[in-house]
Amino acid sequence: MRFYILLVALVWLSQTPAWAQDDLCSNGRLKGVYGLHTTGAVINVGTLAAVGRFVFDGNGNLTGTLFVRVNANVNKLTITGTYSVAADCTVSDTWYLSNGAVSTHESVIVNNGLEFFIVNTSAEASVISGVGKKQFTED
Repeated sequence: MRFYILLVALVWLSQTPAWAQDDLCSNGRLKGVYGLHTTGAVINVGTLAAVGRFVFDGNGNLTGTLFVRVNANVNKLTITGTYSVAADCTVSDTWYLSNGAVSTHESVIVNNGLEFFIVNTSAEASVISGVGKKQFTED
């Protein structure tokens, strides 16, 4: 009987509590400062490469600075936007750029929230994809 009670207790303790599961994939999972590197092409414009720094507030709002090189031109853009993390750790976001453009993306959070893979879903983007990595982790 003791063995059975011990076995039940071990199984019960090994389960992730419901309160912890609720935050595994939510806006709170994507929180902090991330560096982004992305490459691709814009229809009728040319190839591009970009690096940037983004801050996700954990509540669905983001801000950032993006340095974009398209062909021979380099532009610094500031960004504000919103994001939403689904239960499966996929992310939909919209960026409002300082040049008046609006850009949409789909991402997947990986490595326990330390990174995300991103692809641009805006109509004018042929293929633009990249990786964001957390700059700083909380101690």
